[in-house]
Amino acid sequence: MDAASFTMDYTRWAARYDIFYEAAPEGELEFYLNAIGRDGGSVLELGVGTGRIAIPAAMMGRDVTGVDLSRPMLECLRQKIGDVSMAGNLELVESDISEFELQKRDFDLVIIPAHTLALITDASRQVAALKRCAMHMAPDAVLIFNLFNPSDDLINDDSGERFLLGVVVDEDREVRHVLSGDNDFDTETQTNHCVQTIESFDRHGDLIDREELNVVFRYLHHDDVLEMLDQAGLELVEFFGDFDGTPFDDDCEEMIYICRLE
Repeated sequence: MDAASFTMDYTRWAARYDIFYEAAPEGELEFYLNAIGRDGGSVLELGVGTGRIAIPAAMMGRDVTGVDLSRPMLECLRQKIGDVSMAGNLELVESDISEFELQKRDFDLVIIPAHTLALITDASRQVAALKRCAMHMAPDAVLIFNLFNPSDDLINDDSGERFLLGVVVDEDREVRHVLSGDNDFDTETQTNHCVQTIESFDRHGDLIDREELNVVFRYLHHDDVLEMLDQAGLELVEFFGDFDGTPFDDDCEEMIYICRLE
C-alpha cells in the first residue's frame, strides 16, 4: 500500500467521529471521567477530538485544556460547547501534540485517550509527545493513556477479512450505523493502515450511506512504551489490560498506562 496516498481526511473524520466513538471500548469514557473526578484539579487532554471527554469533564467543574491538530475536529467541538452549560473552563489549542507549548506548566492530570499516541507514525515524535506531557505536569501530576495491544494474533493475521467494530443506533433518526475495519499491518515499520467503514441503514434496513475512512497507527509493544517513558522522564506506576483494572496479559485488547514524573 502506498503510505503517501493513505492519509487521514480529518474533515470527513470530524463529521463521523462521534458515531465511531459511540462504539469505543466498553468502560473507556467512564474510566477517564472517573480519573478526572478522582484526581481533581486541572486537566490537559491531548487529542481532544470533538470533546467526548473534555466537555463532560468541564461540566463536572474541571478546568480543561484540549489540544488537537485537526481544525475540523475543534470546530465541531466549539459548536457543541454552545449547547451545554459548563461549570469549568474549556480552552482549545490547535497544535500537533508532539510540538505544543503552553504557558501553563502545572497540570494536575494529563490524558491521551483513544489510542491517540499511536496516531503519531514516527517513533521520535511519539517520544516528543510524552516529553511534552512531562513538561506540562505539576510535580505530583498523573499521566494516563491507552494503546491497543499488538498481539501476535492481531498483527500477523493475514486473513484480509473485514471485522466488526460495533453497531450504533440513532433512535431519534431511526438509523443504524454498522462500523467495520480492515487492517493492513506492516511489522517492519510497526504501522497499521486501517480502512474503517461506516454503513448507515434506515429503519427498513435499506443502505442510505457508506463511507470509508483511512486511519494510520504506529503501534507500540509494551517494552517500546517503557523505553519511551524512560526517555521522557516518566515512570510507570500502574499498568492494566482493561478499563476495569484487569491485570494485563497477552490476551488483553488494551494497554492502559498510569505514570508520574521520575
